[in-house]
Amino acid sequence: MLRKLLSHAAIYGLAAQVPRMAGVLSLPLITRYLTTTDYGVAGVVTAYVAALNMVHSLGLSVVLVNSFARHPVRYRWVWRQVQGFLTLWSVAFGVVMALVLYWAVPAVAVAHRWELIMLNILPVLLFSGTELAAGYFLQMAQRPLPVALRSFVMGGVVVALNIYTIAFLRMGYMGWFYANFIGNTIGFVLYGYILYGRERMWPIFNFKWSRIRAWLKISLPMVPHHFSFFLLDASDKLIMDLLRVAVPRIGFYNIASSFGIYFMTASHAIVQAAAPYYMRFYAQATDREAALKARNMTFLLQVLFLGVTCLLSLWMKELFALLIKNEALQAAYPLAIIILMGYNYRPMYLGAVNQLVYQEHTRVMWKVSTVAGVGNLLLNLLLIPNYGVEAAAFTTFAALMYMGYSGYVLKEYKQVTQLNYYPWFWLSLNLSAMLAVYWLVDAARGVKVAATLGLVLGAGVGLTYFGKRLQEA
Repeated sequence: MLRKLLSHAAIYGLAAQVPRMAGVLSLPLITRYLTTTDYGVAGVVTAYVAALNMVHSLGLSVVLVNSFARHPVRYRWVWRQVQGFLTLWSVAFGVVMALVLYWAVPAVAVAHRWELIMLNILPVLLFSGTELAAGYFLQMAQRPLPVALRSFVMGGVVVALNIYTIAFLRMGYMGWFYANFIGNTIGFVLYGYILYGRERMWPIFNFKWSRIRAWLKISLPMVPHHFSFFLLDASDKLIMDLLRVAVPRIGFYNIASSFGIYFMTASHAIVQAAAPYYMRFYAQATDREAALKARNMTFLLQVLFLGVTCLLSLWMKELFALLIKNEALQAAYPLAIIILMGYNYRPMYLGAVNQLVYQEHTRVMWKVSTVAGVGNLLLNLLLIPNYGVEAAAFTTFAALMYMGYSGYVLKEYKQVTQLNYYPWFWLSLNLSAMLAVYWLVDAARGVKVAATLGLVLGAGVGLTYFGKRLQEA
């Protein structure tokens, strides 16, 4: 099982990360033609789009996943009705999205307002339902190759177009939006062929409203949960815009936060590969062996995440000097460390939340995610006016740690779990690791090399131990 998990993660990851790595390596080519204003405009518009997209699916992904796990024969009937409903809902949602973006586009980008609106709402109107259904179908069916191929093709096209539009056509921030729109169009064609051409999973528009209402009772509590990811990942830039922080300062923060987003996106390959196994383990609710496998998988992922983020953070100053050919942006590396280390919350978050979602305890999810997101929002409103954009990095880290570990204190979680996940040990390790790499980033080169060797050795021991436990359980 471990070999299959790692092979699926590698397939998801290699195909998706090769273009993303190319995107990182393209930074020296494009950053010389970009300004903090370009990053600021892109950050603000993307923040509003991300916020709206979190609401768009109405949390119905939980209905898709649970129906696949619980009803392997008739899940297609459920999925087709969900698709039909979401297709109609997308029309009304697109109108709302256009109105919000008309108001949200920064003044310095008003000349491109309508282009920005169309490039961002058309993928939602035309592509999002197909992307949601096809993505979850292939993930739950454990067919990573089509997902990987799509990611590779889309990523390669977007990176190439970013270089062409920004470095050659000198389009600035508009280059990103045109490249992403074309990439999304290609992704729709690839997923559409699989979902409609091969699987014949066409949406049903003559759906039963009673069924939709029953599913929405389960899914709607997930909307604030999903929206909380926006509050954690992108709301910082939205709050800065509302507080009238200068666009160049927003761009300064945006380049730092982008490294956390890079890691989150890259680590999604592992999460994708692990999700079907978690659902399978939880389906065997009375099997202690399955519960042990779920816990060992969580611990294995936690060691992996800590090892990678600590290594990247330790050398973040050098990475910025290598990749960011802009002195004003290079100074953001300390903020990048804090934000990146916050994303170590994910494995322990999965360990608690996946159990709650499978048992359909969706009504308590707000205690984990919404509290974290709203807390981050309020702290930003309080601290940014007094302490600047630097405060947003610390509030993001704190909120992510809450997100990762608060689920373990919920009464509903304690009722469904069989094993102790030792959350307070892992939280202490997360905090200690962040402080250590933040302190060592400016240390002498020899000290950092020694720390790197110790880190690789420690992570290797942890991965070997939990890997064996996962195979033996």
